Amino acid sequence: MLKALFKEKFALSLDEVKRRHEYKDSKYIKIQGMQVHYRDVGEGPVLLLLHGMFASLHTWEDWIDILKKDFRIIAIDAPNYGFTGAHPKGMHKHIYSDFLNEFTDALDIKECMLAGNSLGGWMAWEFAGRFPEKVKKIILIDAAGFFFVVPWLLMLLALPLSTTIGPMVKYPKVAFKAVLKQVYGDPSRLPKAKLDLYYDLMMREGNRASGSRVVHYIRNMGGFRTGYMKKVTQPTLIMWGEKDRWIPKRHVPMYCKAIKNSKSIIYPGLGHMPMEEMPDITAQDAREFLLKK
Repeated sequence: MLKALFKEKFALSLDEVKRRHEYKDSKYIKIQGMQVHYRDVGEGPVLLLLHGMFASLHTWEDWIDILKKDFRIIAIDAPNYGFTGAHPKGMHKHIYSDFLNEFTDALDIKECMLAGNSLGGWMAWEFAGRFPEKVKKIILIDAAGFFFVVPWLLMLLALPLSTTIGPMVKYPKVAFKAVLKQVYGDPSRLPKAKLDLYYDLMMREGNRASGSRVVHYIRNMGGFRTGYMKKVTQPTLIMWGEKDRWIPKRHVPMYCKAIKNSKSIIYPGLGHMPMEEMPDITAQDAREFLLKK
């Protein structure tokens, strides 16, 4: 009876979300009990792309088109998001770095480069710190790692019972749009198609609860285990939007101090997702860094 009472409502089925947003070259592989959605495009050194909280591999669409001439690009819908959906074991220690280790083994990737945005930045530096033999270079884009005051939507998701109540609620699209606009330095650059995409992915069955579990886990841990960050010795490029309203640019010198072999670029006027907001310039900077001997 309780299960019926707290039944997920207003959700979009995975089939419907795929019908709207799946790529012709979308691939799937079974790892840790999940059908993991990914794209594998281009030839050359392997570049893994890791998205942020409540995003998906779609966030890298422009970078993939620009960089596929120089790299074999593999973009992943991380567990708890996108088409991949909830991890069957919920959130737990080393969830993403263990997942990436199994994913790279499954695709027989011995060495790769990483680029991670926001939560994907945490995935990147933890994976590089724990499995250094697999990672050659890293790009951290407005990466999660140090303490910051979370946006109001994440505060709501961190409240008790949010994993139960959240799936019963249809998030107002107007409010969702207001939150999403915060991640762009210039909100006018946010295309309607992106808004529809992110809203559909949020309303995909299971994703509201799994997204809340991620927030709860980080809250309960008091943030991130930055000790792994200090183990990163690979060349690292730190990219940051100067107008990031989610994770402030004061984190840039903190990363440069923690990761000795690093340098940074700050993009004037850009927000939390520079690779979406200004893909041409950011992709070119990424290419130069990754191909430099």
